[in-house]
Amino acid sequence: MHAPPATEALDARRCAARAWLEMERAGVPPTPQNFDLWFTHLSGANLELTRQIGVLVDKQPVITPTALAALHANFPGPRIDLDEIVDRAEQIQQAAEAMVDEIVSNGEQLRAYGNTLSDWTTKLSQTQTLDQLLHAVTMLAVETARASERNRALDKQLSASSARITRLKDSMADLKREATTDVLTGLINRKGFNVRMKRALSEARTDAAPVSVLMLDVDHFKHVNDTYGHHTGDLVLRLIGRLLSDSVRGRDVSARYGGEEFAILLVGADITAAATVADKIRLALASKRLGKKQSAADLCSVTVSIGVAQFRPNDTLASLLNRADAAMYRAKQLGRNQVCTAPEDSDRKPIGADGDIVVRKWS
Repeated sequence: MHAPPATEALDARRCAARAWLEMERAGVPPTPQNFDLWFTHLSGANLELTRQIGVLVDKQPVITPTALAALHANFPGPRIDLDEIVDRAEQIQQAAEAMVDEIVSNGEQLRAYGNTLSDWTTKLSQTQTLDQLLHAVTMLAVETARASERNRALDKQLSASSARITRLKDSMADLKREATTDVLTGLINRKGFNVRMKRALSEARTDAAPVSVLMLDVDHFKHVNDTYGHHTGDLVLRLIGRLLSDSVRGRDVSARYGGEEFAILLVGADITAAATVADKIRLALASKRLGKKQSAADLCSVTVSIGVAQFRPNDTLASLLNRADAAMYRAKQLGRNQVCTAPEDSDRKPIGADGDIVVRKWS
């Protein structure tokens, strides 16, 4: 027999509470996507998902982002895509149209009320007896009460419609944010970054303002994972995410572009300014040391190789990113932990930091 609604609601609350608790124990970030996985698992709706999560928890108490990504790939939740966002936008438009209809309808009712007042005003001027006067006053009071009630109803309808539009707008904003945010670092993801890049390049073509892009790759990241474990690797990525987030201002954008690769869009920065920003980021990361809370010994250091390219009039999004990416790989070839500019972007002489050349023209 199907459970009563009250029982279903209680079971759902218990299942949700257990999901949050188990996610916390397994070190799983409390995102809507992850919660959907754990809720489905604990509700018994997908036995294969339950089996795979059980295997992961048995193998490693703290579940890594790589393992989570595999779960999401094998058991995709509700698809968050453009169609869903467009659907929200259409609902907002429908709610707005409903508000207009309500206002128009009330306007017609107000005009009818005005005509009624005019008619009874005429009748009042023609009353001959006290009974007629009392009848006219009574009818005016009735019509006025009806108009007042219609206004109250309209006010409630408009308030409800306004609240619905606000909820839909918030929901659409959440969908966009969820679809373009990297769960581990909190930065925007590759999809979101490319959208921002296209917009910035379009504006740069119009106003001829400089735009540069930085591509960063963590040096020896596989060694960090293999030596210290994926949990430490995740800490490295979070550390970089926080530093990059703190390094950008205004219209600049930092993103986790994929794996251990990050990207930064610098609006209004030419190649010289962008290389300077890149080297400050490189130095800030190189000064960091990861360690265990109960140990004075350092666990590992973090360095990155950075490629820098400036937007040129004939660039596409792909060509600009490819030049920055190629410069980043050149920085790795030159010894890692340094910044390299794309060859066609700069004729500057190499500059140094801590006695070493760390920003080089690709020659």
